[in-house]
Amino acid sequence: MTSYEIVLLGDQDASIVAHQAIPQALALTARALGITLRSRWLPSVAADGALAECDGLWCVPGSPYRNRDGVLASIRTARERRIPFLGTCGGLQYALLEYAHAVLGWTDAAHAEEDPLTSRALLAPLSCARIEYHNELRLEPGSRLAEGEGGLRAQASYHCRFGVNPEYLPALLAAGWRVLAWDEEEVPVAFELATQPCHFGTLYQPEREALTGRVPAAVRAWLEAVVAARRLQP
Repeated sequence: MTSYEIVLLGDQDASIVAHQAIPQALALTARALGITLRSRWLPSVAADGALAECDGLWCVPGSPYRNRDGVLASIRTARERRIPFLGTCGGLQYALLEYAHAVLGWTDAAHAEEDPLTSRALLAPLSCARIEYHNELRLEPGSRLAEGEGGLRAQASYHCRFGVNPEYLPALLAAGWRVLAWDEEEVPVAFELATQPCHFGTLYQPEREALTGRVPAAVRAWLEAVVAARRLQP
């Protein structure tokens, strides 16, 4: 059976619920897809953009990361090499930040969690922090999330204080990002870079679904892309 090499980018912390759920999410999804996975953590302090023998990159929750530049470099490598990428919670936030810096040229774009006084807060505090929070999502028809859920509604769990600054959303959409899901307040909570085969993420933490025995739709969609990318290789 083909085995796939998965890199988990972030600073592993056993006290973070999402980190507790990730091994279960991978195991459940691999079993559902009938594949074998080898996963390894890449701490931000060791990240420098090198992703040798990597079939898929998952930037996990737990921001601010110890080595911000290393995380951004690894996300950039995944984007430029078209490695299937998933970012959850902080992982998506930093994927958007990487794109703003490297593609849009917004070198002053910042995450307000790291730089509260920045003049260009691409990621800004939510009007109401969503800590251990749950709500229902509306999914974009035909999107990978909708296909994974088998419908246009889903439940989401959060541990999040930051989201995309609405001021910069139109520019992101014009540059090729698209919204995959909205919450009950019509806040966009999942994004995909449409110019890539698989470069997407969520502001919520879908991996937590595995703690109840469910295969997370986002993780399944990402690993399906990992399998598809390997099949396309010569």
